[in-house]
Amino acid sequence: MDARARARLVEDNLDVARKAAAMIHKRVRDHVDLDELVALGNTGLAEAAQRFDDTRGATFATYAWYRVQGAIVDGLRKMTQLPRREWQKLVALRAAAEYLEQRAERDAGAAKAGALPALGADALAQVKQAMSAIRTMYLCSLESMQDDGEELAGPTVDPAVAIDAARDARKIRLALARLPEKERALMTKHYWEGKNIMEAGAELGISKSWASRLHAQAVDRMRAMVDDG
Repeated sequence: MDARARARLVEDNLDVARKAAAMIHKRVRDHVDLDELVALGNTGLAEAAQRFDDTRGATFATYAWYRVQGAIVDGLRKMTQLPRREWQKLVALRAAAEYLEQRAERDAGAAKAGALPALGADALAQVKQAMSAIRTMYLCSLESMQDDGEELAGPTVDPAVAIDAARDARKIRLALARLPEKERALMTKHYWEGKNIMEAGAELGISKSWASRLHAQAVDRMRAMVDDG
């Protein structure tokens, strides 16, 4: 794909950056203007166009969506000091984007190799697994806030909700402890230390693409353990 074609990809998909910026702005409207988020999203869109491989099966809009989200979240971290609670929500959102991007690339690769798409009960099971994985990532973010000393529930919280939250926290801790060493280190750096996947991978001596695969693998392991626990 030549430079002109990649520039056309950006021009034809500016709405991707606007939509991603608008979605994130709802969470941080008190701290940053929408136009600033759109600018970050456009930067991510341009980077996505430069890296896009149209032979891998995924559409550019799908590929770019995850990259644009990541660029906005990473830019936010550098340009503003968000409250811990808001930042951890964005960490979970960023992690979900990384995870879903890996799933999309894996599915596209499988389809290119001749695998048939999941149908019926199999497709529903895949959706449930993805939702459970996203919940697992969010629970990791919540648990990291607890470690920072932030109270997640007020004194009037429903006792049943508090019990469920404590149970989920124990499951997350046990699942994290049972991960292979490198996966556990990556998850700790990403969720508890607030590093993005590329930074966490660099500290572990692995590439961004491998770190993304390792993150998705770790999330799937934890999801299975949390669901079975």
